Amino acid sequence: MTAKPLRTLLFLAVTSVGLIFAVGALTFLGTARAPTALLLPNPNGYADLLNAARIVTRRIDNPADLDRAELRALLATNVESLRLVRLGLSHDCAVPTDSVITNFGATTGDLIGLKCLARLLSAEGRLAEIEDRSDDAARSYVDAIRLGTAMSRGGLVMNRLVGIACEGVGSMPLAKLVPKLTFEQARSLVTELQQIDQATVTWEEVCRNENRFASAQMGHYGNPIRLGIAWWQTRAIRKRSQERHNIAAAYLRLTTTELALRCYQHERGTIPARLELLVPKYLRQVPSDPFSGHALVYRPRGTNWLLYSVGPDRVDDNGKPAGRMISGHYLVGLGENQRGRDQKTRGDLLYDSSW
Repeated sequence: MTAKPLRTLLFLAVTSVGLIFAVGALTFLGTARAPTALLLPNPNGYADLLNAARIVTRRIDNPADLDRAELRALLATNVESLRLVRLGLSHDCAVPTDSVITNFGATTGDLIGLKCLARLLSAEGRLAEIEDRSDDAARSYVDAIRLGTAMSRGGLVMNRLVGIACEGVGSMPLAKLVPKLTFEQARSLVTELQQIDQATVTWEEVCRNENRFASAQMGHYGNPIRLGIAWWQTRAIRKRSQERHNIAAAYLRLTTTELALRCYQHERGTIPARLELLVPKYLRQVPSDPFSGHALVYRPRGTNWLLYSVGPDRVDDNGKPAGRMISGHYLVGLGENQRGRDQKTRGDLLYDSSW
């Protein structure tokens, strides 16, 4: 076969693949359920969150790197930011989806600011811990978790991913604080964490918003091959992002259930034989594992217990903790069925597993 016919065949093959991808993208976007317009709350606490983020005086990477004097100085110059974030969290929050779609370029700066705001709340909690104010520390960490969920509603996949990162900023130190909490403190947190879980945006809503954004961007792709490639890449990103969404849900439910178990043990001097005994006094319902669709795994161990989610690999490893969940700002390497993957990504999720 001469070179010219071969090039022609290759061109036709590549074009055919591109057309298949493009048809898949158009079919997916055309058949996706039209999202119900999200009615923005009035007042919308999200505006206060953005205002709080925009006036943070200093960006910090890790509050644990600051000593008491540095933490006090940081908080003293951010009193107004902390006031505004709590004002925003006292109201219903929703990202103005249409504005994000039409002015996507401004989203990145807003999200960076909100991540800084979560770290500021974590710094507030860190100082409270240093000063032996466990209750105040817990409130600050829970507010960081609440911020992550509040800034996700109405947003795109990117909004949700940064929201998950903000949840991690609060969840990690809260998990370390759990053993120091009194019964009264734990009981109050159980109620708050259940409310946060119930109010967390669903992945289906995030995808509907993302579909609206993708539909608005279709005109930027001049040929079907580019459209098909973009659709295929987005499909893979969504799959990994959904995994991160489920990891955040698992940690929230594990922490909530862990606290409820401690409350039960404190009041009754024993531990429950099964999680159903926590309902309705300590929990509204038995939390489900987002990776199995069943209840979280609970196994009594004498006067203690084993509580875990099967994790992204969806394999019950009998409570063997998975490795680190987050590298930098992102969750990495979990649930991927690839040959030679890092063994530390296997395992189960416990409430105090490393993010």
